[in-house]
Parts: sequence; structure tokens; C-alpha cells
Amino acid sequence: MFVHGLALGVLLLGATAPVATPAPLTHTFTATMEHRIDDLGARIVRDGRSPGLAIGVVEDGRIVYAHGFGYGDRSAHRPIDPGTEFYIGQTSRPFTAAALLLLAQSGTLKLDDQVTKWVPKLTIARGVTIRDLLNETSGLPELSSTPHAPHDRTHTIKLSELIAVANTLKPTAPPGTRYESNPLNYMIAGLIVERASKIPLSDYLQQHIFIPLVMNQTFLAGDTGISPKHAVGYTGAPGHYRRARTWDPAWLYGDASVASTVYDLAKWDIGLPLLLRVDAEREMFTAANVPGPNRYGLGWVIDQRDGKRYIWQDGEIAGFHAMNALLPDDHIAVIVCANTDSFASGRVVAPEEVAARVVDIVLPPQRAHVDNAIVSKAREWLQRIADKHIDRTQLTPAFSAYLTDSLVARSDFAALGHPTSLVPISSRSGQNGDTVYEFLVTFPHARYHYRITLTRDGKIDGLVLTP
Repeated sequence: MFVHGLALGVLLLGATAPVATPAPLTHTFTATMEHRIDDLGARIVRDGRSPGLAIGVVEDGRIVYAHGFGYGDRSAHRPIDPGTEFYIGQTSRPFTAAALLLLAQSGTLKLDDQVTKWVPKLTIARGVTIRDLLNETSGLPELSSTPHAPHDRTHTIKLSELIAVANTLKPTAPPGTRYESNPLNYMIAGLIVERASKIPLSDYLQQHIFIPLVMNQTFLAGDTGISPKHAVGYTGAPGHYRRARTWDPAWLYGDASVASTVYDLAKWDIGLPLLLRVDAEREMFTAANVPGPNRYGLGWVIDQRDGKRYIWQDGEIAGFHAMNALLPDDHIAVIVCANTDSFASGRVVAPEEVAARVVDIVLPPQRAHVDNAIVSKAREWLQRIADKHIDRTQLTPAFSAYLTDSLVARSDFAALGHPTSLVPISSRSGQNGDTVYEFLVTFPHARYHYRITLTRDGKIDGLVLTP
């Protein structure tokens, strides 16, 4: 999501946002909402932004919406429905995290165990804990940018080979100090599940998550249970799609290996609190305390929307792109699966954007009262980012250090055009005295949620623009 945000304009995040107090539930899924989501999905396929996709909505523990659009196989004209199986990429990470939390609940391991206790041959991981892997704060090197590592993901690989390459490199940061998304973290996490449980990762997930939650169409890449009628993955640009080359399951493993359906992912969203103890679930949804723009828990991005918790994980592999978003304070979940990737074109569907639009349909943003001075400052900084004219005297030192000149220069924020409206929708104060103000900002051809974080003395400690 963060990468997509930068591609759209600029996505900048500073201080930790406060968590809203859950409000009484007042929403109900309506026929009007259903029709609007139907129109959204149909328009995406009609505009050629994906061969097909499926959308699901959970409300108060029930699946209230599940529809498919377009084709799972274009040549066979096989339509997509909510039971169509998709590969969900890194949306698999919460399953690996949940497996390790279950093993911790049973006393088999501790999240603060050293990784080398379970994978002694990964010598570069000295000082790294299991928690660091799940928080993406391990400091392990990202092997995709390493010339000595294998890179063709259509060919099989042994994890021992990647471990050997990693051991020849240097950590990118001390453990627990910096967030960096890295597939190796969750591949090693999957290996630890196997070594602690003494059974294959696929078997552990089946026995402890998929079967208890009756997720009968959820498997790992390479499993024999995957339907031969699963969605075909496509790549390319609208009007020029072609079948994507399938990645070997060994590259996916604990990081991106799950194949599932909208129905099954809805069962996962509903049943997760039944699998984990309250303290384990709280731990999963708590962000690591590290500086930087990204707030990441155990397998989930810990975000905010309309002043409330917005917890999500997206994933993309060759031919597939998915998003699973939770709004726990409103008992809402949104799932989007598409059978195309964006590797060849930025004009294809972004499930993160679709999920955000669905959330706005199900939970329409409400206007809030915000002082005119705050609205003026928010509008001023929309223009400053577009003009690339940064007044650093208005920023906190930490946010100024993050908002480098090169980051501003790379943004294409001005391409969105001049904002046509800026509507306040929430304000929340944190324990540190910062206040997060959220707006709905409309541009000529798009609409975004926009947050600005201000300290007690009026300094800016964060700016965020998301779909």
C-alpha cells in the first residue's frame, strides 16, 4: 500500500496515530450499498483494469456481500464467483504470524526466542528474534537486490541456498530498529513453524487454522488440494493481458504461498479472534515501536481510517493481487482478490484502492468540525507538496529528517491536479499531545483520505495521502 501511495502522489507518515475508542455500532449493510459495490466491480472489469476480481464484505461476523466479476480464465470464458481460488501473495503473512502465535500460546516457543535457536545456520540473524521477523524489523538483507542470489522465481530454490547467500552479507540495520519489508523474514518464520511443530508448514496451517475455521478451499502453493479451476493469473496492461509465468512454490513458502477464496478469507476474518487468545490478538494488532513511515504489527499494517483502526495486508505475486482489510472497531472486513498483477502496468486494478472505496461505501465518512486555521494549514501543505516547496521550520525534526528532498522530488503529487474540496472527517488526540486531523480531499479525477499530524506547538509530524 505504501508503494502504491507514492506512485499515486505522496504518502508520508510521521508520528504514531492514536487508536479510537470503539463506538456503538450503527451501520447496516443495505441494498444500496450492494448496488454501489456491484457497479464498482463491474466498472473495473468493463474498463479492462483486470480480467476479473472478487469482492467480499463482512459485517458483525456475517458475510453480507460476496460477488465475482469478469473471468477467472479468459480463454475458457469461465466466470469468477466468490468461491474462485486466487493466490493472495503477501496477504498470506498473517497466517504464518498466527501459526507462531499459536505455538507461543501452547508454550512450544516464545516470540522473543532468538531465530538462531531454531535456525542455527542463519548466522547473520544473531540477535534477531522471532518477533523481529514478524514485525519486519529483523535487519536481514533483502536478497532480490543481491547479484549473488538466485532471482528467477519461476525456477525452484532451496531455502538453504538463500540462507547461505544471506550469511555472506551484512545486516541492513540492528535488529528491532527499522521496518523493512523483506520476503526472507516470513520464509524463515515459516521454517520456524515447521521446526517447532515438527510437521510441514502446510500441515500445521491445515490442522490449526484452515480446518478449525472450515476454510475448505484454502491451501499453500504446491498442495494437491488446489482446484484445477482456480483463477488464471495474468500480467500486462489493459487490452494486452497474457498469462503470467507461475512462480515456484519454494519462493512463496511462509511469505506469499496461500491460495484462497473470498468466502474462506471472510471465515478467517470472522474466526481469527476464536483462534487466538485476547492477549495474542492484541499483540498481533500492535505496531512495532520503531521510527519511520510504516507501522507494522505481526503480519498486518496497523493504520487508521476516519480516526479508527484500519488493519490490513496486501499481497502481489505474478498474475495475482489481493487485499484484506479489517476495521475492528466497526466489526467490518473487506476482501478484494484480482487475477492480474501490476508489474507491467500501473493502469491495472489496485485491490488496495478498491477496498478503500468499498469501505467508504459501507462506512461513509462523516463531516467533523475542525478549526479554520487547521483546514488552512492542511490545504497549504497539499499545495506545498505539489509545488515541492517545503518550509522545514513548520516540521518536527524527526519528520523533516524523513521528508527528504529526494523523496519530495520523486513524488508526482501535482499530477492529481488542484483539489476541488477538502472536507474534515475526524480529529483524534494522542497521549503524546499530538493531534491527527483527517480529511476527505477530492481532485478532478480521484478522491483520497488525507491526514495531517500536529504537535502541541503546531509543528507537523506527519502527512498521509491514501485511497
